[in-house]
Amino acid sequence: MTNSLLHQPMTLVLNKSWAALTIDTAKESIIKAFTGVANAVDENYIQYNWDEWLERSQSTDKGYFIYTSTKKVEIPKIIVLLKYNKIPKIKVKLTRRNLLIRDNYTCQYTGKKVTMKDATVDHVLPKSRGGKTVWDNVVTACFEINIKKGNKTPEESGLQLSSKPKKPIWSLKYTKHISKIYKIWKKFIDTDQWNEIGYWDVELVD
Repeated sequence: MTNSLLHQPMTLVLNKSWAALTIDTAKESIIKAFTGVANAVDENYIQYNWDEWLERSQSTDKGYFIYTSTKKVEIPKIIVLLKYNKIPKIKVKLTRRNLLIRDNYTCQYTGKKVTMKDATVDHVLPKSRGGKTVWDNVVTACFEINIKKGNKTPEESGLQLSSKPKKPIWSLKYTKHISKIYKIWKKFIDTDQWNEIGYWDVELVD
């Protein structure tokens, strides 16, 4: 692989306690390892400082690499920070998928579980009556309930929200656009939701 990988998100970042924080680009993770901010972690969850990782990179052909004029550097799949770091402040995009995740794949009027096949996006205050497509005015609803509610408010429809909708705090479960997904990440995060981008990942706007 070439240095075109530098700016692609490819490395899971763990806090000092080994809790997942975010996903770095190859460049970001290599800089953290090079400057001693983090250790690289291999498939056996063994930590390496920069010199150890550089030496290891020369003796393997497995993985993805960044090349210098004299060396090759394996892009670490995981790095672990040597000091604690705060959870990053990242905006959660309002997409159908992220709405489902926020609402725990549950119709917010009936409490029933829904899937991508039968879930709809409901505007609590309908758009035709001035409702905006924002986190605190949209909820997940099953198809039948959305039809029943129509152009009405929940009160007018005899419905009650299970919880007040609000903007979610970012966490790794909302991560979507990444280049590579590795099996060793599953020990720290659920990667099943990260598949091909499509209808469920388009940002919702008015």
